[in-house]
Amino acid sequence: MRKISIDRIEIIPIQIRLNEPFVISKGALTHARNTIIKIWCTEGIYGTGECCPYRSIHGETQTGTVAFARDLAKALIGENPFEIHRHVALMDRMIVGNASVKCAFDMALYDLVSKLYGIPLYQYLQGDRTKKIFTDNTVGLLCVEDMVERAVKFKEMGFPVLKVKLGERPSTKDIQRMEAIRLAVGDDIDLRIDANQGWNYHEAKAALTAMSHLRIQHCEEPIRAGNITDQARLNRISPIPIMADETVFNHKDAMEVIQMHAADMFNIKLGKSGGICNAMKVAAIAQAADMYCQVGSFSECRLGISALVHFDMAWDNIIYHDLDSPLMLSEDPVIGGLEYGPGWEVTVPDTPGHGADFDKTFLKRFERIEID
Repeated sequence: MRKISIDRIEIIPIQIRLNEPFVISKGALTHARNTIIKIWCTEGIYGTGECCPYRSIHGETQTGTVAFARDLAKALIGENPFEIHRHVALMDRMIVGNASVKCAFDMALYDLVSKLYGIPLYQYLQGDRTKKIFTDNTVGLLCVEDMVERAVKFKEMGFPVLKVKLGERPSTKDIQRMEAIRLAVGDDIDLRIDANQGWNYHEAKAALTAMSHLRIQHCEEPIRAGNITDQARLNRISPIPIMADETVFNHKDAMEVIQMHAADMFNIKLGKSGGICNAMKVAAIAQAADMYCQVGSFSECRLGISALVHFDMAWDNIIYHDLDSPLMLSEDPVIGGLEYGPGWEVTVPDTPGHGADFDKTFLKRFERIEID
């Protein structure tokens, strides 16, 4: 049998305008500046990955992802694509952090290997099709009137859950936002909130206490990431469950949060963990601790979110699904992959790999870097 190896890697930085600026406590985003990785093997088959760096969260930029991708691609040429864990370890040795670009390579490898086996990615990850997955939709951080308008619109569109961005100081403004939204949408739709590290301990304590009657599922990252001491203090007294997001990039972070009792749940993002390989470790640690998780995104296209859904299908402790980033983009450059169905159920095809690819005409608009 002929040895299969990696013989070519393409790096393609793309840019897509959002339908409207997406505002969180960290600032506003107007474009998705993503980097695409295609890893080709000697069998003429390729896998595709995608990353979307947020400089305020990853400490990465698109320019940086492209620069490191060149080095990583050179290191992978001639290697066995099946040895994903070894390649992930290589990435971690080559550079600290930079989870976003590592995710794109990891995702492309998992896509390629599951294609070589001729099975869907969820099957390769030991998942199955029995799980029902429904996405929320996100209300950005705006004035009260605009947030209420969007919340009502999303409810009328049939979304089963609304995620609301908060994190302004003083937190009295966020309390007003949530009271107005709950009044406008009624009690028959679930709400969850995300402060994106915008509060400190005192603001978070005041906000979560004041919102206790609003039937909020959970609050993501209420205070500065890494402030485990205050997050543990807050978690002990909060009437609303705390979900760690930016505090948990990888499995080592997950262990620290559990040991400190600093959160009730994790938000797992492939772009934070460095891809599927490390995200599987986070999910396993959470499962061992009997913790529920959410999957979330940055501003990936349907390709990146397709891979995320396959990962989601492998874990029964992932019960919350934030898969709306493709809906925020002004164009959809992806062929195949996930589909949004009635009630905003999310499904993926049974084709080999994650089932998604970028339209070739779309990619011709951007620079292509080849490493062979």
